[in-house]
Amino acid sequence: MDSGIYTAYSGMQAQADALEILANNLANINTPGFKEEKAFFTVLQQSLEAGKNQDALQSTVNRTVGVFSALNGKEGSLTNTHRDLDIAIEGNGFLVVQSQKGIRYTRNGSLNTNSVGVLTASDGSPILGIEGKPITLGPGKILIGEQGDVQLDGVTVDRLKVVRFENLSLLEKEGNSLFSTRSGRDIELDSDAKIKAGFLEESNVSPVEVVVQMISILRNFEATQKCMSLITNDIDKKAIENLSR
Repeated sequence: MDSGIYTAYSGMQAQADALEILANNLANINTPGFKEEKAFFTVLQQSLEAGKNQDALQSTVNRTVGVFSALNGKEGSLTNTHRDLDIAIEGNGFLVVQSQKGIRYTRNGSLNTNSVGVLTASDGSPILGIEGKPITLGPGKILIGEQGDVQLDGVTVDRLKVVRFENLSLLEKEGNSLFSTRSGRDIELDSDAKIKAGFLEESNVSPVEVVVQMISILRNFEATQKCMSLITNDIDKKAIENLSR
């Protein structure tokens, strides 16, 4: 393949991947605890603009389905829901969930209880307690303390298992605000994050930034498309004409 065409194609593919990531971010703008992803070249550009101020970009690069991206670990703002089973995690921490595919992690604190009294995440998966077992509750008033203590009618039944990760690139996003680990080894660490009951952490996606990035990506895509058209239709055409002569 002509090197110019290959370069243009690579650029268009990168822009298309970035647009897909932005679309997913925008679709989850109202999902509690959702963490936005950014295309690798977007992260690189922001890193260069930030210079040596590493705090300006709290993200780690990973690879999802062949696409290099970065997970933005910045905390979202908190919304007061006045609901006892809504919780927000303040600090570096994730709830541990027993999903159908195995252990998963989430910051979506919209909790519920199922028909048998098990505390569950928003997708219905059991929330695990400090001993790694599902938290089972009976009828009564449920309260969750700052340290994750789960109380039923004033009696402590269990404590939420909250873990942290030094490197967020070891986490892979799944549906329903869940994360899985990329490594088979135990990478969970104890977390000193605080639990704030009656609140939910909002998505950390900024709709204004997403729109600005979309416009920039579309413009770059169009420019690259014109370059490819110039190579294939004009330059190659002239080369064929000269060759025939």
